[in-house]
Amino acid sequence: MERVIELINYAEEAIPDLEQSRFYRELEFKSIETAGELAFPESRRDPDVVVVFIRKEKQDCLERIEWITKTDIDKEIIAAVPEDMLDTGVKTLQYGASDFFTLPAKARTFDFYINRALERNYLHKHICFNDTCYQSRFARSEKNYEQLFNAVPCFIYVRDRDYQITDCNKKFKEYFGDHQGEYCFGILKNRDEPCTKCSLEKTFRDGTSHASEMEIISSDGVKHTVLCWTTPLRDSRGKIKNAMVMLTDITEVRRLEDHLTSLGFMIGSISHGIKGLLTSLDGGMYLMERGFEANSREKIREGFDQSRQMTARIKKLVLDILYYTKTRKMAWQQVSVGRFLEDTLKIVSGSARKNNIRIDHKLEVLTRDDIFEIDEESLQSAMVNIIENGIEACIDQGGEKQHWISFHARVDKEKALFTIQDNGLGMGDATLKNIFTIFFSSKGNKGTGLGLYIANKVVQQHRGEIKVKSTQDKGTKFLIKIPRQVPRTARNPRGMVCSN
Repeated sequence: MERVIELINYAEEAIPDLEQSRFYRELEFKSIETAGELAFPESRRDPDVVVVFIRKEKQDCLERIEWITKTDIDKEIIAAVPEDMLDTGVKTLQYGASDFFTLPAKARTFDFYINRALERNYLHKHICFNDTCYQSRFARSEKNYEQLFNAVPCFIYVRDRDYQITDCNKKFKEYFGDHQGEYCFGILKNRDEPCTKCSLEKTFRDGTSHASEMEIISSDGVKHTVLCWTTPLRDSRGKIKNAMVMLTDITEVRRLEDHLTSLGFMIGSISHGIKGLLTSLDGGMYLMERGFEANSREKIREGFDQSRQMTARIKKLVLDILYYTKTRKMAWQQVSVGRFLEDTLKIVSGSARKNNIRIDHKLEVLTRDDIFEIDEESLQSAMVNIIENGIEACIDQGGEKQHWISFHARVDKEKALFTIQDNGLGMGDATLKNIFTIFFSSKGNKGTGLGLYIANKVVQQHRGEIKVKSTQDKGTKFLIKIPRQVPRTARNPRGMVCSN
């Protein structure tokens, strides 16, 4: 089969034994002075392979090579460059050349590259016959890329140098929405300005991939801890135009690590607490024993009261531990706020009456009904924990003061707002700052440091919010906001709620 292999600006010293090439009879030689002369007019046969010999003084043909290969996808162009111009050889590939080799070279090296180019040319001509075929192949390739892009179980998006999102995958859109053309720091971080430490900026600067760990916020207000990988995306000339970001959600991994760490800390803390409670229980048993020996009803009563008090505290401690350590699936149900209010008061009213503490409640409904969707058992436990803390604060203050606790609820279209207030001992700034910290207690040996931590955790699981105001010796006020409708992220939790 007759073929044409065109050599542009060939010099004899480039391939001294060129006559030994098995393609020698098919070679055509051409010299050009400018890159514009690198053309293939229709008046003569198009060459099957073009070898361009690039010299130091004539490197202006790179742009021309790029234009030719873009307009004629079948064109096989090989660059031949001097050994000290390897960088130029690489550039020819970036500009569309199919191959390059260094000079001087031997005929067998020349034949290797020509033969490889002819094989590629054959595949082009016999597998794809026309532009429609290329379009079909491109469409299939694009479809496969899109399927892979969307199937990856990570958040993926592409960003340009101006911080604008240019593309994103299906999982990203599901969690953050389709925000192409918007700033990434606004969508992922709720920021008005770019992040001070940005892995993508490093990628744009040095052209390499970077990894980091950070927190992002999805469109429904859920905070995620993610591993972030960045990689540059280059154009045909090798310039970085965009960068791709892949975010892997490790929220549950970090949560489990924190949970295991706190469990280890809890074992030591609780062991010490239980030891003190058992010592007090043993003291109560001793008092009862001495009372029976002396036939003293007073000592027996004193020992019994102490033993019962220690037993109740041990029971509460064990229940708190079980609640904290056990992974429990939320049982969502429609509940009347009014009924929830009354049922909760029934649990704490006995303790309040016993200690001469007045409890009043109030319900204000601004909509047609007062139904909200909650896990009743856990939320009621949280409310009881807070109210019982108020009762203890009133007891600890003592004195002639008439103590009271109010438990009010206000229902509007979006939320139920609960207010729990007491006029007891109150808290200082240091206590208030750590009130929801696990194992922190201002009650000394009387507290476990789990009650308010768990209450806060339950409110978070309802995608709600809890705030506290307190003044020393004047009392404490809790404000608990619970959405009336369970958010999608609460039904299928993926992270921690982001506080406002």
